[in-house]
Amino acid sequence: MRETAIVRRRFDYRRIGLMLEREGIVMNQKKLRRLYKEEGLSV
Repeated sequence: MRETAIVRRRFDYRRIGLMLEREGIVMNQKKLRRLYKEEGLSV
């Protein structure tokens, strides 16, 4: 998730979640939002 957020700076957690689903990693929205916040990522 961190690599995607660094490359695509304008992506929020929802859009990154969609990209992860395409790669086969399915995650709950609450968990995804929590991890996004813990990593210190922002749009």
